[in-house]
Amino acid sequence: MRLMSKTAATHLPEGILHIFTDGACTGNPGPAGCGAVLMYNGRKKEIARFIGDATNNIAELMAVKIALEAVKDRTAPVVVNLDSEYVLGLLTLDWKVRANKELVTELRALAAAFPDLVFRKVPAHASVALNERADHLARMAIRKARTCA
Repeated sequence: MRLMSKTAATHLPEGILHIFTDGACTGNPGPAGCGAVLMYNGRKKEIARFIGDATNNIAELMAVKIALEAVKDRTAPVVVNLDSEYVLGLLTLDWKVRANKELVTELRALAAAFPDLVFRKVPAHASVALNERADHLARMAIRKARTCA
């Protein structure tokens, strides 16, 4: 796993799976959701999942986990675009885990299963279209869970 430059690509090269993730919660902690957009050679898959009551950091971690679990070919090159400094620090800068240890351990093991995995920092709420879509999916998961409860 490595960290790429801190800017988002505006062009998505072919032959690379591009993932955009975001987590959200209403209150912190509170009802939480995850969103992910997976793009490969012009095809798009979207994931929106309600994860119950959680913190924003848990939602951000779970968004990456859910997206990586959805990848069918783990040998393909993957770029994960996310706006969470917390997740980037834990996965690329070897930050010490103080909270959410079990989840971070699971996510690190999952990420290690990808031989060509890169994480890229994108700015939050800065009109990066697919990051904004991932945020929308995370918030939509929370709204749907609240209206169905």
